[in-house]
Amino acid sequence: MDRNDFFAKSCNQNGIQKTVKEHLTEVAAKAKEYGDEIGWGTEAELCGMLHDFGKYSDAFQGVLKGTQQNRDHAICGAALLNMVKGKRKSYDPIIEVINAHHSALLEYEMLESLCQASTQNEDAIEANEGKIAALAGEKQYMTAWARLQHDFQGWKIPKLKQFHAALSDTGTEDAATYQSNVQTMLYTRMLFSCLVDADYTVSAADDNLAYLEKSEVTEFEPEQMLEQLYQYRESIRKHSDANAKVNAWRDQLFEQCGKMGEMPEGLFTLTAPTGTGKTLALLHFALRHCAATGKKRIMIVLPFLTLTEQNADVYRHVVPELLEDHSQSDLDDVSREFSARWRVPVIITTSVRFFETLFAHKPTDCRKLHNIANSVVVFDEAQSLPAELTTASLQAVHELCRSYHTTMVFSTATQPNFDALQHVTWKPTEILPEHAVLYQALKRTQVEWRIEHDEKTSLEMIAQEMAEQKSVCTIVNLRKHARTLYEILKEQCREEEVFFLTTDLCTAHRRELVAEINNRLENQQPCRVVATQCIEAGVDFDFEVLYRALAPLESIIQAAGRCNRNGRLPEGGRVIVFIPEEEEPLYPGNWYEAAAHIVENLHHKHAIDIHNPEHIREYYAALFREAKDKKQLTAAIQNRSFSETDKEYQLIANQGIRVIVPYQKMQEDYRDICTQARQYGLTPALIKKAAPITVTVGISQKNKLEDIAEELFYCKQGRKTETKSDFYILFPQNEDFYTEDMGLQLPDQIEFQACW
Repeated sequence: MDRNDFFAKSCNQNGIQKTVKEHLTEVAAKAKEYGDEIGWGTEAELCGMLHDFGKYSDAFQGVLKGTQQNRDHAICGAALLNMVKGKRKSYDPIIEVINAHHSALLEYEMLESLCQASTQNEDAIEANEGKIAALAGEKQYMTAWARLQHDFQGWKIPKLKQFHAALSDTGTEDAATYQSNVQTMLYTRMLFSCLVDADYTVSAADDNLAYLEKSEVTEFEPEQMLEQLYQYRESIRKHSDANAKVNAWRDQLFEQCGKMGEMPEGLFTLTAPTGTGKTLALLHFALRHCAATGKKRIMIVLPFLTLTEQNADVYRHVVPELLEDHSQSDLDDVSREFSARWRVPVIITTSVRFFETLFAHKPTDCRKLHNIANSVVVFDEAQSLPAELTTASLQAVHELCRSYHTTMVFSTATQPNFDALQHVTWKPTEILPEHAVLYQALKRTQVEWRIEHDEKTSLEMIAQEMAEQKSVCTIVNLRKHARTLYEILKEQCREEEVFFLTTDLCTAHRRELVAEINNRLENQQPCRVVATQCIEAGVDFDFEVLYRALAPLESIIQAAGRCNRNGRLPEGGRVIVFIPEEEEPLYPGNWYEAAAHIVENLHHKHAIDIHNPEHIREYYAALFREAKDKKQLTAAIQNRSFSETDKEYQLIANQGIRVIVPYQKMQEDYRDICTQARQYGLTPALIKKAAPITVTVGISQKNKLEDIAEELFYCKQGRKTETKSDFYILFPQNEDFYTEDMGLQLPDQIEFQACW
């Protein structure tokens, strides 16, 4: 065969068929560009040069001609490198990356025998995804190598430096292995990200020359954004009706964050009470830090969808081109490309998207990972990180800072005492060292603890007390408690004065109610709200009285931040913590219950002051004393298993299924979505259109949901396919299961906490 007959793919829509030489040249160059950004350009370039080595085979060329099928070319580059590497372990991650670029990462220990079999056996072996390896035996490999050498005369496999983990004094050999594997696996994923992004990008550009323009924004001008930030903040200050002392401290926090933004890259914490303007102060830090250090992008990571919705609205006043990337984000086609790559200046995403990417093993999930490097990552509401994933998460964060020039900020009103965790070194720089003074200066609430001697309070009593208040909110742990309390309260108050807020409401509905509640509060009209935890962070309510069912301390403090938020009550707002007089269970999960009991036990020892950072540290010390990463995750990382680690590292164990609901104020959109989805199936455009009227429910609800709703199928090329989606729409006769006051209420609803 003449070398020009070796093609990388079929003819594209422009009638051009790229050769293997052309494709390898372009991918290697692009991979090196991305690799240089993370300090591993030579390694990434090698991945690019050998990733399609298997296409120098008659078998793969037969696939392009239609004479053969199910041939795996990815194993071949990995097997070639394994054949020539000898005992040099520095090539093992490259082998893992090359083999995985169309399937998923597999650890070298599993790959080694497969690679050896491919190069030694003259009969082709079964490789990735059940396909047959495109090359078999040493003779075919050497022939393919000669073809590559013909295309790239003088090219040699470069010598590689060994990646070395940085181990702290972890105390045990197992802990050292765990920490080392977190770092080395992240290194492999970073190289994997460089290769996958380069390969996908080059291939997309072959079909569309304007692809790069549509999938990345390289211009970032933090100085210009700073000017927009200052203008926007000044307009807020002029219209603020908050207490003068509160505003003065907000000013101080804003300026301190800007000043600390001039610091060198690294790991930071921001500890400040709720209602002190952290949202804009953090952006001030990030922009000043980018201007000072040359960071390429800012990533705002938030735990809850309600937070991303609200914060995105705030940030867009400063960054109109902000990319919002989460499960319910309303993305157009261009933004969808941005979200696949994270190659834009400012991104707001969820902790699920961010942290699970650090532990993923599939190409599409890892593609964006390398773009975290050389960024400022602000993790707001840091207390939301699950205890059973904390050790692995923090070790990955440290590695981002150590090896990939990432600056991380952990911000919260209840800063977790991560020092109390075993095998974790936690030495961040605090942006606001004097935060203890701030907590006392901004003490805006008085807490009443109704938990003495196993005291319990009926929901009927809570409803009665709420009816006597003009501005009041009760936050409970379970949606069944919220429904019960709301129904009782409705009987005692005028309908327009009572509100129900949970994630049973679709996004559009929830936003409408939040706006209505705030309007009533600002106009001092009677307003009584029953809610679950979905309003504890990022929803800027300001009630005079707030009831909170016993919960983890961070939840109680966050809830208190919705009371007398702007400091307008001279005597302070009232926060009442109580235990509902209801049948078990009282809590949404084991960890949540254990944390609530720690609060109860600490309060029995001494009165808890939620405005005292030392009491918060004491709580976290007790919470983390026995905390460990869950056994399955620990085993997966100890065994360096990419697939098992991906499976076990889940911030939300059950992310649920989605229901498109008939929200009254969007009936026209709902009807159109139903018609199109039923007739043609779900398209990306329809999913985008449905995002504001979509509710997520627990997977445990599926059987009940199937009785009243139909599952939708995806659309391909204008036709409904047989591929089921995780989207449902209510049968027409069951549309009344979505109500205007309580949202989606399934029959005999099983309790399920909100999917964030």
